[in-house]
Amino acid sequence: MAKQISYGKFLLIECTAGELMNAVGSDICICDWCGKPFLPSDKGVYIAFLNHWYCWNCFLDWYARAKWYPEDEDYERSNFEFYAPRFGIKCQ
Repeated sequence: MAKQISYGKFLLIECTAGELMNAVGSDICICDWCGKPFLPSDKGVYIAFLNHWYCWNCFLDWYARAKWYPEDEDYERSNFEFYAPRFGIKCQ
């Protein structure tokens, strides 16, 4: 089940590839960083700041060097508020 997760100040949703496919109406889920296709049961992270879905390995690599900028907060919040309900997550 998709859920909001906390890593610093970023707005993130942990979800399976299948949940992402249902949310966006796609027949395939590909990591936006490594380009590998994933099975519907594989987990990854939707990163609202980037408006991308990364597999866990790529997410952890990205997070190790990511920096949150306050000037991007409105864009990040907008992406999160658009996708969160599609994953069954209530916006706060």
